[in-house]
Amino acid sequence: MKKLEVINKGLDEALFQKMCSRFPQIPTLQTLGVTLVYLGPGEASMKLTVRHEYTTVKNRLHGGIIATLADSTMGWAVASLGREGSVTLDMTVNYFAPIFEGSELISEAYVIHAGRTTVVAEANLYNQDRKLLAKTRGTFFVTGDKAITGAH
Repeated sequence: MKKLEVINKGLDEALFQKMCSRFPQIPTLQTLGVTLVYLGPGEASMKLTVRHEYTTVKNRLHGGIIATLADSTMGWAVASLGREGSVTLDMTVNYFAPIFEGSELISEAYVIHAGRTTVVAEANLYNQDRKLLAKTRGTFFVTGDKAITGAH
């Protein structure tokens, strides 16, 4: 299996390395075959290939998998701010088009508001042709005020 390089889009190098080393330790993402694409200050991207096990009767990707990828990507965008720990308070998903078995699902998330105890992020989900499939918004509660080593 070819190892993919995660792109650093301006994140502090120590924080970037710490986050990259944590990614393989997340069972849900490993089970789904999710790949970390890039990290930057307040942004993150992940992708997965739609496998048969994730589809409905008509080979469409189940919406719960789309929501899981979006939630995870937004959570990593929040983590890229350098604060230790957050949990999802709420999340809204708008589905625009289906994605089918064998396709690539790409999630790009970015923080739109970072408060003292809550952070709001959005994610856009595309197929490999950059067709917008879904848009999400989530509110995250920051569980710790300790900065992750290497954060600004």
